[in-house]
Amino acid sequence: MSRKSINVLKKLLAVTPAARLPIPSACFDPAFMACIKSAISTHELVQQFDRLYGCSLSRARSPIEQMIDKATGYQDDQLRKFTEFVHDSIYLRLPDEAINAFRLAAIARPDLEVAP
Repeated sequence: MSRKSINVLKKLLAVTPAARLPIPSACFDPAFMACIKSAISTHELVQQFDRLYGCSLSRARSPIEQMIDKATGYQDDQLRKFTEFVHDSIYLRLPDEAINAFRLAAIARPDLEVAP
């Protein structure tokens, strides 16, 4: 994308309120994916999520436990809960400037992977 196009987008985003998407549509939003990536890499946040929601995302699990969790759907359920937690606690509360910055970064650098 050209420098001129990026500058036009910056001006447009500066005056446009940033829309927040509901789940599951939010999974296609670079801003939400950046929130997920940042949250999952913050060990303290994951530990406190586990404590509050009775999950075990931060606990090291043996390969057999991992296989059982995947087969029973327990792992998917924990990840769904974490995604909803990040959506409600972080993504919906970010200021418009932060949402727009994440989106602009994804548009300006499409070669970078935003999703975790």
